[in-house]
Amino acid sequence: MKRLTLLVLVLLSLIVWSLPAWPANPPIPSPGSNFYVLDKANILSEGTERTIIQTSAELERKTKAQVVVVTVNTLEGYSPEEYALAILRQWGIGDKQLNNGVLLLVALQDRVSRIEVGYGLEGALPDGKTGRIQDEYMIPYFQKGEFDTGILNGYLALVQETAKEYQVNLEIKNPQKVRSTQRESAPLPGWAKTAGIIFLLLLLWLDYRFMNGFFLSLILSMLMRGGGRGGGGGGFGGGGGSGGGGGSSRRW
Repeated sequence: MKRLTLLVLVLLSLIVWSLPAWPANPPIPSPGSNFYVLDKANILSEGTERTIIQTSAELERKTKAQVVVVTVNTLEGYSPEEYALAILRQWGIGDKQLNNGVLLLVALQDRVSRIEVGYGLEGALPDGKTGRIQDEYMIPYFQKGEFDTGILNGYLALVQETAKEYQVNLEIKNPQKVRSTQRESAPLPGWAKTAGIIFLLLLLWLDYRFMNGFFLSLILSMLMRGGGRGGGGGGFGGGGGSGGGGGSSRRW
């Protein structure tokens, strides 16, 4: 019995030691020399990096808040929430007392982006707003392969909201949404409008002549009953973050 127990323990030990070691924390990269941007995926232009560095430095001087951009090829199997939170904490993004750091993370091969927000900016950048920033300013560009433009637009939107929260002015351009590729319909020619009016008048005359205005009365009655109904608009949904003050993730 003792030999059997010993054999089982030895086998279990061999199994445990043969398992690959999995770090408790994601293997995140170290900050770059300028801290505000780290482009491990090599998708940012020099101009975009320069804009991020200069704008984030100005924002920090005026508000103590930090907005950082990080691109990587892969998250090494970790979720975007885990990876982004690890960077936010280990890098110490944002003021220690104010906890006002913001991270924009993009993993190229995993096709996922994440905005992580410190507690101090949770009111200015709630989950829904960070999701909307990605939906409107980033993902449409990513889907076209324009990662540099999408990241810059998302970054500028985050900086604008942060500056607005602290009531400071920054000399930055506005983020641009993707222009619709749909062609605008050509206006109807004048003869078509005239023909449509004549056709409508003819229908009304026929209804009055042969149906005593039955269909016209029915339409007016329906419009009067339904005119008081109003429609409620729906908002964008955000992916709730589990770390920092919150955040959102998107895939494309």
